[in-house]
Amino acid sequence: MSINPVSITVPHPSTTRGQATHLSYDSVNDRIAYVNGKSIIVRPVDFNSTSPVICFSKHTFTTMTVKFSPSGYYIASGDESGNIKIWDTSIDPNNKTITKFEPPTIKSEFQVMSGPIRSIAWDADNARIIAVGQGKEKFGHCFSWDSGNSIGDIQGHSGPINAVDIKSQRPYRAATVSDDHALVFFNGPPFKFDKSLRGHHSNVVRDVKFSPNGEYLISVGSDRSICVYQGKTGEFVSKIENAHEGGIFAVAWLSDSKYFITASADNTLKKWDISNSECVQTFTVGETRTVQNQQVGLVLAKEYIISLSASGDLNYFNYDSGELVQVVKGHQHSLTKISTDESATNLFSGSADGVLLKWKLDDEKNLQPLPTLQGNQDEAHANYVVDVLVVGNTTYSVGWDDVLKSWTEEGKVTESVKLPSQPRQLAHISSGLLVLYESQVELYSESLELITSLSLDFSSTCISPINDSTCLLTNTTGSTIEEIKIESGSITKTNKQFTKMRSPPTLITVSPNKELFAVADSAGKYTLFKAEDASVITTRWAFHSSKVYDAQWTPDSKYLLSGGLDSGLFIYSVDRPSKVVKFPLAHPSGISNLKWLKYDNETKQGKFVSSGLDGTIRTWEVKL
Repeated sequence: MSINPVSITVPHPSTTRGQATHLSYDSVNDRIAYVNGKSIIVRPVDFNSTSPVICFSKHTFTTMTVKFSPSGYYIASGDESGNIKIWDTSIDPNNKTITKFEPPTIKSEFQVMSGPIRSIAWDADNARIIAVGQGKEKFGHCFSWDSGNSIGDIQGHSGPINAVDIKSQRPYRAATVSDDHALVFFNGPPFKFDKSLRGHHSNVVRDVKFSPNGEYLISVGSDRSICVYQGKTGEFVSKIENAHEGGIFAVAWLSDSKYFITASADNTLKKWDISNSECVQTFTVGETRTVQNQQVGLVLAKEYIISLSASGDLNYFNYDSGELVQVVKGHQHSLTKISTDESATNLFSGSADGVLLKWKLDDEKNLQPLPTLQGNQDEAHANYVVDVLVVGNTTYSVGWDDVLKSWTEEGKVTESVKLPSQPRQLAHISSGLLVLYESQVELYSESLELITSLSLDFSSTCISPINDSTCLLTNTTGSTIEEIKIESGSITKTNKQFTKMRSPPTLITVSPNKELFAVADSAGKYTLFKAEDASVITTRWAFHSSKVYDAQWTPDSKYLLSGGLDSGLFIYSVDRPSKVVKFPLAHPSGISNLKWLKYDNETKQGKFVSSGLDGTIRTWEVKL
């Protein structure tokens, strides 16, 4: 009996309005790394690749920046508390089938400042690191990655530092740029203040990069200007004013050191010739200028120019033609709900920022790497997606914007209804859709016309139909279960009595054969009931240590798959209540939803997906 990981669909970079997001590129293994919540994601550049994906989730606070070492063996990542972790990200050439769930080894970690770390740079020896950001006592720190010994001082700025870079040739030089509109140049190691260059930028400076040959240094900022300096001395050379029609967030050099590319809030990338400071090529993202299409991050890979949109999309451009080859979409925030259609050919996922995505499932029931966006930005929910339900060819969703929507297979909204209060769940019966609120139940037709409603004298978190006329509700006020009837277009509460729970019930799930239902309480403990007479079968399903978020029965009604806030996956057995199959720390921040993709009643083998508060969707195989 076992649960084994199969694949992981990773979230996309977290972006902050008005700030650059520093992507990092590993030229040795052709990978990119970026931050998402408390995690660091390392993925292959090739969007069709099946190479290992790393999800590093050992930061306690929100991650802010990440940087590969030049060798590609290590990554330095920094969070909002000023903590730096250096960890092993090497790939064994003889074993490229490593599990995507195994956490990398931390080599060292240091508290380098008292505030957010915004940028990190390694020297060419893979030995020294400069970390910069917004501390209370200092804005930057230089140290050796293995011992943490200080190797210089970062001084000369009067505001938070946004970016840092180190020249890759000896003698080493470093440069930092800041909110104070200045660029500061350092000699080293040990790195010491050399000069402060002010008056060239008139607004916040966002990024700085040395050319690969070390001859030039480029800084870009919100004033739409590009400033060029001597790489060896830091002396000012020239300035390109109004280079873009919006602030510039990022700059990156091509390997020949003759051209560099800038990413801007005007939704474009531009390629510049350093010899004459002229733009030779423009890359455009989106047909219209929107906040979501602002380009806030940039890396230059071997085959593609990869830019990051404020929406979290990764845009792949061809170097020669400038053609947008691929837009890789994904979630940026915690996943709140997943659902599949009846044939399990499509999977729908909703997240805390209101985004709803549709994923294709292949014949092996694995997620394809590229989702299609369900609906456009105007049609999406304004915030938290509460529930997603697929009925035939129609998808229904509700969110904390208090709106119920119906979607076509092509991702267009056909109907939209404003709800009276914040919804908690959707359920489907033959007569329509049930919408549960804290103390009310409403019945809508499949065309979203209100049929009837019932006010409750208790608070409820979950509704679960036993059949087309009977549903069960949690009663968190009285720590028990309630039953309602839906007949002749009306909803009524019955007088059926259920055993009182040890703690307030939070989740009900009815078995496929309708003979059993399991109720989880706020402490994560289950009570298994017989549906016919509401008698208790067992209370021994008590392996969760905190609240259960979702549970799914196997089609044969013999096993229950469960996941919750404690991050563990558990499979309970009806026939052997004291036995449990478990996989701890399946999602670092908690499991929000589960869904079976396939299951064989004879062999007791199957595959399911889980979604987490870490923003990932993970595929699992199970043998019972």
